[in-house]
Amino acid sequence: MSAPLAAARRLLVLAALALVLVGLAASFASPHAVAVDDGPDPSTRVEILPVSGFLDPPVAAQIRDVIAMAQDDGSQLVVLQINARGGVSVDVAEVLAEMSASTVPIAVLVGPLGEAADARGAAALLWLAADVRAASRDALVGPIEPITFDDRADTPAAADVEALVAAAGGVAALAERLAGEGLDPGELAAAGVLDLEAAGLEPLLLELDGVTLDAGAGEQTLRIRGDEIEVRFHSLGLVRRLLHAATTAPFIYLLLTIGLGMLLFEVFQPGFGVAGLAGLVTIGIAAFGLSVLPVAWWAVALVVAGLLLYAVDTAVAGFGPITLAATVAFVVGSLNFYTAEALSLPVWLVVVTALVALVFFVFVMTSVLRAQAGPEGVTVDDLVGRPGIVRSVLNPEGHVYIDGALWRARWTGDTRRAKVGTPVRVHAVEGAVVLVEPFDAAADATPAVHGADPGEPG
Repeated sequence: MSAPLAAARRLLVLAALALVLVGLAASFASPHAVAVDDGPDPSTRVEILPVSGFLDPPVAAQIRDVIAMAQDDGSQLVVLQINARGGVSVDVAEVLAEMSASTVPIAVLVGPLGEAADARGAAALLWLAADVRAASRDALVGPIEPITFDDRADTPAAADVEALVAAAGGVAALAERLAGEGLDPGELAAAGVLDLEAAGLEPLLLELDGVTLDAGAGEQTLRIRGDEIEVRFHSLGLVRRLLHAATTAPFIYLLLTIGLGMLLFEVFQPGFGVAGLAGLVTIGIAAFGLSVLPVAWWAVALVVAGLLLYAVDTAVAGFGPITLAATVAFVVGSLNFYTAEALSLPVWLVVVTALVALVFFVFVMTSVLRAQAGPEGVTVDDLVGRPGIVRSVLNPEGHVYIDGALWRARWTGDTRRAKVGTPVRVHAVEGAVVLVEPFDAAADATPAVHGADPGEPG
């Protein structure tokens, strides 16, 4: 009877471990830089930062840090390799100001070749503001609107966008086109705003060798030769990587759903275990994402209400109106989770998540609770005095196996906890929980032997 419980615990623990592994994998990314080659002269150094996904606060902070580091170290060039779909909760004007004030030239490449890279919204503005504007053959720049998906008041106005286009060598008509559509390198070159078409970082650097640029410190001639430069690749550190992942729309939705599912699972279990702790962590990350992305709070409330109704359905072990209401609330909330159409969740993801929630709460958890209730006709009071075996660590609560059934138990022995496999005996009950103490079968049998009638044969 303990199989459903064990399966459910394994499922939740595996989900928690998967999220932990994502964080551990991210920890291998240095928060600052990885030097490919050691060069004696800082002026030969090139800083490269790949930017993908959304331009959000963690990415914006990393861009500012790389620019500042390049200026402090005397690097000769910063390259941003962009494939970004827009901005969320980011102060675009602040990033543009940092780029404008930089004494180190900044090149922005929309690429690499073969990945259909885009620079939309805020990312398109960064491309326009660069000292060198490059793109791979299959890349697109624009549309600029919306600059960010959360309608921030501090985003550049239309006049600012026109000024960026004019500074890049374009005309007002180009600003109007970029506002509503994406342009390929051919169109950008014809408009006079594309400096280079490059298939990737290496071709870009080769093309820039000997080019004179006018950055904040005046005109500078780049010397970028393979045997003379030091290239440092930058990436987001652990914390920024996790926060950046928290601006991925499906990821946040799944984090919220899984986190609440773990916490609701713990409601039906004695004590507070790994699933509950993992649930708190995932909900914490999800909360950050919900504060960054533009969500419909009424839809978020429906998703939460749907999961709560599933939990109620589990408690009453019913399959009817509550189940239907939970499913409708969850699906409607999921389909309307985000206010921006570009962030809408795929229908298949909503359907799969709803089915998993339905099966987990209505079938798996119902089976778990039935297993915990023990065999029919046996009540908790009937267990007083009976021996059992610890099936999950009692710290102080867990589960014990008594007469072929799994029961919720609380440890009352002298030690802090009871390990799995420890023999115990029920000495009292408290509600639906049995209170257990250490049990030694050999010791308990001894008094009966010594207390036998002396006249009887041993």
